[in-house]
Order: sequence, then C-alpha cells, then structure tokens
Amino acid sequence: MTEQELKNNDLSQEKESLMAVADIKYITPENGVFRRTAGNLVALTFRGMGENGADLECPRVLLHRSFPFTMPMEYLSVQDTEFNEIGMIRDLRAFDEQTQALLTQELERKYFCPEIVRVLSVKERFSYSYWEVETSAGAVEFAVHDTFRNIIRAGNNRVLILDVDGNRYNITDTDQLDAQSLRKIEMYL
Repeated sequence: MTEQELKNNDLSQEKESLMAVADIKYITPENGVFRRTAGNLVALTFRGMGENGADLECPRVLLHRSFPFTMPMEYLSVQDTEFNEIGMIRDLRAFDEQTQALLTQELERKYFCPEIVRVLSVKERFSYSYWEVETSAGAVEFAVHDTFRNIIRAGNNRVLILDVDGNRYNITDTDQLDAQSLRKIEMYL
C-alpha cells in the first residue's frame, strides 16, 4: 500500500469508530417498557434490541440526566449497573403518565438536592469549610473540602454546593437569600 492509501485507510477506520460511538439507541414508548421490580428497582424491556432482534431484558437500569439544569426531562441516559449506556430517552414527556411518574421518582431520588434557604454559619479549617444551613429538608450541617472547587455556579444566580459525602445542596437564586446569609457566603461566589 502507498502512504496515501494507508492514510485513507486510517481515516476510514477512525470514521467508523466515531460513528459506532455516536450510534445512539433511543428508547421510546413504542420500544421500551419500564417497570418497578419487587426490590423497588427500575427494570427495562427494550424491544428488539437484544441478540437477533430479541427483546433485551434489563433487570435494573440507572438514569442519568445529560443536561440536569437546562433540560432535566430530556436526553436521559439509561444505563446498566456497570454504567454502560443501553439507550437514550429523548423526552420523558413522550411516555404515559405512569412511566413518567416512575422515572421522575427515580430521578428525584438520584438527584435529591435540598434547597438552602438560610445560611446560619460557615467556618473554615484546614482546607475544609463547615456549614450550618436551613434547607427545604430541614436544618443540616455538612463539610465541604476545597470550598472554591466544590461550589459551582450553575446559571446567573444559581449555586450548587457539593459536600465531602457527595451530597448536593442548591441555592436557586442567591439574590433571594437574606443579607446575613449572603454575607456569609459571598467570598465563595
């Protein structure tokens, strides 16, 4: 083979590889049936997606939002327990009410994120900050490591805070906080 033929062959293989990665299988009401299992998990029957066109039975699936802040009910990745994508739900609202309720409940459980309504105190020690706050779920104390890296601005005035245990806390609009709360966190914003 000439050098040009080798380059063309490499480009062709790269293109095929990229196309395989981008091959998204969409789960629709016509080809996907979600159900709650006896163990309170979510299972999926993906019609025609198994070997030789058989139904693919997934005894447990996990849902992940591709765009959690801007499109929370669109482009939902459905994955197996090893985080391999089975398919994508383009828009959850295309499904019947029962399926929407089941999957919404699962998403709310996974993305549970109490709203901080008041900051009582923030103290720093040895690259950790210790927070006492009032949230929509009650009073909470939590620690944040490397505070500046774990406070994420998610829009104009929206802030997401990640604690050391992986929990998320949300401030929808910093302008809605009382003046004392805002003063306690303004250095992090």
